[in-house]
Amino acid sequence: MSDRLEARPRPARAGHAPATANATPTATSETVRWLAAVCAAFVLAQLALAVPGSGLGWDETVYTSQVAAHAPAAFFSAPRARGISLLAAPVAGLTSSTAALRIYLAVLSGAGLFLALRVWRPLLPARVLALAGGLFAGLWITLLYGSQVMPNLWSAYGALAAAGCLLRAARDRTDRAALAGLAAAVALVGLMRPPDAVWLVLPLAGAALTVRRWRRPALFAVLAAGLLAGCAEWVAEAYVRYGGPTARLHRASAIEGGLGLHFAVDDQIRALDGRTLCRPCDVPWRHRADSAWWFALPPWPRAAPRRPGAAAGRPCGCRC
Repeated sequence: MSDRLEARPRPARAGHAPATANATPTATSETVRWLAAVCAAFVLAQLALAVPGSGLGWDETVYTSQVAAHAPAAFFSAPRARGISLLAAPVAGLTSSTAALRIYLAVLSGAGLFLALRVWRPLLPARVLALAGGLFAGLWITLLYGSQVMPNLWSAYGALAAAGCLLRAARDRTDRAALAGLAAAVALVGLMRPPDAVWLVLPLAGAALTVRRWRRPALFAVLAAGLLAGCAEWVAEAYVRYGGPTARLHRASAIEGGLGLHFAVDDQIRALDGRTLCRPCDVPWRHRADSAWWFALPPWPRAAPRRPGAAAGRPCGCRC
């Protein structure tokens, strides 16, 4: 009789697919093809529609000047973080060409979209991810920010990846890649915008605390580690230049016009006129008929017809 015990597969719980169900080579290859096609189209659309003839805006100039070899660093105010400057550094430190910087960030944003969507593959089919990625990448605001030296899109990528990694790690306790991805995604958001990282970690930790079978010390430790790693530079700079994080936040609030809880629905409606920056948002609401889609979005998913399998307890209509 052998001294070694054979590893037996653990039976899957009712209602849960095995963790390796979607890890076949065929599924992985299909995922890569679909997502690569969407992300390549995203990059090409930026190069055709957003990159040609575009110059650096004021915020972009501030961020780029921190790492540029051919220009002095502009004043770096309290609300800003240096994550996007570090992302632009490989090109901004070598050349002053705006076109080169735009092309570099456009390609990088395509790769970032691929990675953020790829995280979700064990949870969703490849074609669903491709459709979601295509809808997101087709928004004009996404095309605009993809090649810009701005943290907005990268903060969104980190939040998307973090949510997917949390669900994977909660579903499969052996998925160490998900834990590492969760820490990296939260750290990315912290590098780009520390307050965004805090508001990202709070609901993720709340979800892990609320769902009983998600209550794992490893999840909370990883969330805390990612948050500390991403915000460490911002906090250190706060002590050096402002006397601490609280003083820096107060200074940032004064610059931004007051940080805190605000009713911003009416601001969002007025911003539908096409402005990328609305602060303070005291512009009139024009083109009201063109904004009707904004009000139609919330009830639309509820009005969608149910698939045949939903009545039998299978939301997707398949036999999974």
